[in-house]
Amino acid sequence: MQKGETLVGKDLKQVEAWLSELGFPTHYGVKLTGWIYRKRIQNYADINDIPKHILKALKDEFGEVRGHIGYERYPGTDGSVKYLFTNAQGQHYESIFMDNGKRKTLCVSTQAGCRMGCRFCMTGSIGFKGNLDAGSIVGQLLAIPESKSVNRLVIMGMGEPFDNWVEVSQALEILTSAWGVAFGRSNITLSTVGILDGLERFLMNPPCNLAISLHSPFPYERALLMPSEVKNPISRVVDILLKHPIPKPLRLSFEYVALGGINLSEQHAKAVCELLKGLNYHINIIPWNEHSAASEFRKPTPVELENFTRWLNQHGALWTIRQSRGNEVGAACGQMAGKRIDLKRI
Repeated sequence: MQKGETLVGKDLKQVEAWLSELGFPTHYGVKLTGWIYRKRIQNYADINDIPKHILKALKDEFGEVRGHIGYERYPGTDGSVKYLFTNAQGQHYESIFMDNGKRKTLCVSTQAGCRMGCRFCMTGSIGFKGNLDAGSIVGQLLAIPESKSVNRLVIMGMGEPFDNWVEVSQALEILTSAWGVAFGRSNITLSTVGILDGLERFLMNPPCNLAISLHSPFPYERALLMPSEVKNPISRVVDILLKHPIPKPLRLSFEYVALGGINLSEQHAKAVCELLKGLNYHINIIPWNEHSAASEFRKPTPVELENFTRWLNQHGALWTIRQSRGNEVGAACGQMAGKRIDLKRI
């Protein structure tokens, strides 16, 4: 590790290696990661079972526990809170905390911006501003005041996780390991457009639930909405999922942004069910959240949603209409753009 780095984002082996390099006993590694990830301390002075000379070396080497990561907090009236983060590299990225009673969910980002270019998504419209390192990914959970109440994580914020898989996989190891945050794997869901090589790597040893962005069962239409379809066709995605099924208790779902007048016909519903035949899956229907970067789209009407779900029922699909949260603060699904908002407007 280099001087000036933070321990947040480092795995147990890296922490033990640092201790060994300085001649300290490596068994303090588990204690250190426990304090940082499980207890989520803000200062090394809060640690009471590691010798002070080791803690001094830590502070001399790494500075503050979480390094130079700051955020702005934007609460909404629907119980959601948008966080706009800035890390030491000057990258801007977002997460959103959603309190739904027993379920307290944090949606985290893996990149600043995104290069997938999905036409209906605000994040895609700002372009790619760089990958986030594992520390910036995990740090979104550790930094917020609601941190210890969070019991669900969705990796569905800014960016495509498989486009930054080295850092995302390290973050997932930290989040799910007993020496780390110790989240249950079935309490984390990763969302992807379906990059084929990343999908195959993921399925070799799935670290969490998987959600695939579908949005249309027709390749030509999906390619218009999602340019990634050209090199990563949804038919190949389904073939890989059939060959490597998600093991229980992990779950497979498909996300379907409902675009009024575009992808909600009876033909769409029938083709979705035919495409996904043989898979054990659930469809999350997400009514499109309006934003200025995609004015050619519109929200679906209640009648369109009612008809589409009725047709899905007729063909045997399991579905849920996802309740939109964070729209008021510009952090609903598809609205994240790493930008400040006017609090006076809220």
